[in-house]
Amino acid sequence: MPMDKCLFSFAHYRSILVCAKKSYTITSFAGTTRARTKKPLIILRHDLDSSLLNAHAMAHMERSLGVRATYFIQLHSDFYSVFSLEGIALVREIASMNHEIGLHYDPAYYNAIGVNFKKGLAGDLEILESIAGQRIISVSRHLPLLAGQKETFPPQVQFNAFDPSFINGQYKYLSDSNGVFRQGCFCQHLSPKQDYCFLVHPVWWTNKGGGWKAKLAEQARKDCNAVRKRIAGKIALYDTIMASRKERDCMFRKRLGQ
Repeated sequence: MPMDKCLFSFAHYRSILVCAKKSYTITSFAGTTRARTKKPLIILRHDLDSSLLNAHAMAHMERSLGVRATYFIQLHSDFYSVFSLEGIALVREIASMNHEIGLHYDPAYYNAIGVNFKKGLAGDLEILESIAGQRIISVSRHLPLLAGQKETFPPQVQFNAFDPSFINGQYKYLSDSNGVFRQGCFCQHLSPKQDYCFLVHPVWWTNKGGGWKAKLAEQARKDCNAVRKRIAGKIALYDTIMASRKERDCMFRKRLGQ
């Protein structure tokens, strides 16, 4: 496939997976323990930095192709909430599509609240397990270039996405970080003699726009529209409540025994 055709688009991402499936077993980190076949492996990893909705769309498409991936989710994101009813539902739906849920942790959060790294991470793992409904055994650090000293993980962590074996050790590591192909598109690297670890950020592939700034602007537009929709729903709910305020006040007083 010519390089000028390698665009960050949903259609091209799908074509990469369709092509890769012919020669590879595509799986999650957890899946590597039982996925070893005669085919080489691609570990498919997604770091969710900005949107659960983008991830949900990608997860659905991957499931339709019989592909399993690891979705690394932030508990303390500035851009989405896994604690909202919508967030909980999206995470559980991604998990129900046979994908692995992992923790996309940020040590800056633990520093901000004055908790040591290992204790903070253990707490986040427990919380994410309750949300996802599955055991969390894989982790990925947010903004790894800012990492300082070596981090020690609780015993339940079996896979660290930045372990040397996954970063050009046994697996050749390819990433779309910042919306840039540093070594060429994924589709240019499908050597049948090589295992790979692909890091794919859904935000670059599911949003319109030519460059990374345009794609983030599109994400901001969609997020703002979603907030407007939620506010409109709240206004409609309050209008309904206020229209029957007297009756509701009377029922409330009766419950209080007044």
